[in-house]
Amino acid sequence: MASYQEYSEFDGSLDEGALLSDVDGGVTILHIEDDQSFADLVSTFLEREREFFDVQTETMPTDGVELARENNVDCIVCDYDMPGLNGLEVLEAIREDEPDLPFILFTGKGSEEIASEAISAGVTEYLQKAGGTEQYEVLANRIEQAVARRRAETQVTRGFRAIETAHDGISLLDTNGEFMYANEAYAEIVGYERTELLGQHWETIYPEEELTRAREVMLPQAKDGEWVGKTDYVRKDGETVSVDHRLAYTDEETLICTISEIDDDEVVRNELSLKERAMDQTPIGITITDPEQPDNPIIYANDSFTELTGYSKENVLGRNCRFLQGEATRDEPVAELASAVETEDPVSVELRNYREDGELFWNRVTVAPLADDDGEVEHFVGFQEDVTARRELLEEFGSLAGVLSHDMQNPLQTVRGRLELAIETGDVEHVAEALPSLERMDQLIDDVADALESGTIVGEHKEIDIGVVAQTTWESLDRHSDTESLEIDGAPTVYGNEEAVRRMFDNLLGNSLEHGESPVTVTVGSFEGGIYLEDNGPGIPEGNREQVFEQGFTTKESNGGTGMGMASVRQIVLAHDWRIDISDSENLGGVRFEITTRE
Repeated sequence: MASYQEYSEFDGSLDEGALLSDVDGGVTILHIEDDQSFADLVSTFLEREREFFDVQTETMPTDGVELARENNVDCIVCDYDMPGLNGLEVLEAIREDEPDLPFILFTGKGSEEIASEAISAGVTEYLQKAGGTEQYEVLANRIEQAVARRRAETQVTRGFRAIETAHDGISLLDTNGEFMYANEAYAEIVGYERTELLGQHWETIYPEEELTRAREVMLPQAKDGEWVGKTDYVRKDGETVSVDHRLAYTDEETLICTISEIDDDEVVRNELSLKERAMDQTPIGITITDPEQPDNPIIYANDSFTELTGYSKENVLGRNCRFLQGEATRDEPVAELASAVETEDPVSVELRNYREDGELFWNRVTVAPLADDDGEVEHFVGFQEDVTARRELLEEFGSLAGVLSHDMQNPLQTVRGRLELAIETGDVEHVAEALPSLERMDQLIDDVADALESGTIVGEHKEIDIGVVAQTTWESLDRHSDTESLEIDGAPTVYGNEEAVRRMFDNLLGNSLEHGESPVTVTVGSFEGGIYLEDNGPGIPEGNREQVFEQGFTTKESNGGTGMGMASVRQIVLAHDWRIDISDSENLGGVRFEITTRE
């Protein structure tokens, strides 16, 4: 939680254009790139990836700095190696006037030294140019995320400024009942300096006769939802002040206290409570419906609801929330919502909704009844939150778990087979043969833990001897006879995550052994731009070469395959920003996998 000192450092400067927490309202990008043809290509791809992108190009770095200062730019994308100024010098010049402007270093001259220097200099993102078109989707995502993050941070700052300058007194108390924040209005009403309140218990400003009511009535009701009423405070000078008072708890048990002096001459200000202002400014969509009217129509919608759905308030008010539903909306969550409204109970569901432009999104909808003083429900309040990104992340983790689980099967089968042979023959050498696979499983278990913790299947990168990795993986597979052979052509190396690359070869070599007929021959080597693996097997028909990387695709009969092996290969390749292509092997007659690791 921010302290008073942190709040007091706010300088009041706000970007009035940053009113949205997303970027659908348009993004202006300044691309500084001395190669005009490449700059034109980047502009074309970015504006095709995101219709709301407007890319402006400048080939001279010094002119680019001036444009950034003069124009209202949302993000800078800049090359590194340019005449006059390099990318980091451009960053330094722009940061003098725009310290928080997103800046993405998009360069073909990549190295650990440049990357480290860029991060130290404060670039928002560092991205190396690659040869495939996938890089533009990655760049578009990085731009969108950086701009959305800056706008969200600006909106949060705006919210804090609104609290700081509010006429109502606002304070936050921790679980011990001690003040950890108070705005200027609150301190003025109770007659203390803000710093004097911090760390003090709320009893400090209550008269003795109010303490019992506060403990036994006000706080319990606030825990149940909200307490609203009138309270007398004892100011620092000993005088009593009467206030209109609201108490509510957050999910983290922080007590929010809102007060305003009772003043009949300021009725309008008292009606505009903190909660009403917060509803208008919160980044979550809020609606209020009237169950007394036919079909329980919407009678209030905040700006965030219109931004979330794309509908104007004129097209929202008077309609039931069902207008957001469509063909992809499942019946079960809709029925759960309807049942809760019928029984006047609170409910939360996640369902697919449609924006005005037809775009699908996952909407977390929470509905709660609002009752009058007699307990009769007068209205329903609904909260809508776009959780599409979270749902997609969960799906990605599910996919990741399936792939890593599949990669455990090869060493597990080797261990099982060797132990069965040891039991049948009594030959303990089979146990010794199982030990490398057990070590491989131990490495994979560590990979799973790292992947789940970091959200990625590739960790630390280093220079990798592909010949050593391929040879040790081949020996651990234990699915080949003496007639099978693996040949290493030259001394291939790549820069990547060794355990992920080992899993990739585990699947590629296993694929050659499973689909080839003895004697299987496999060659691993390098070509200009990457590494390859080819075999003398049946090859992969051209019509299957795109499908082969899809999860669940398999050519094995009788449920003999899961279709996860090549999906694992593709995930590892993409996680490294590499590219994999399939062709026929001219040397061996089977399949050839080419993995482009650099351009």
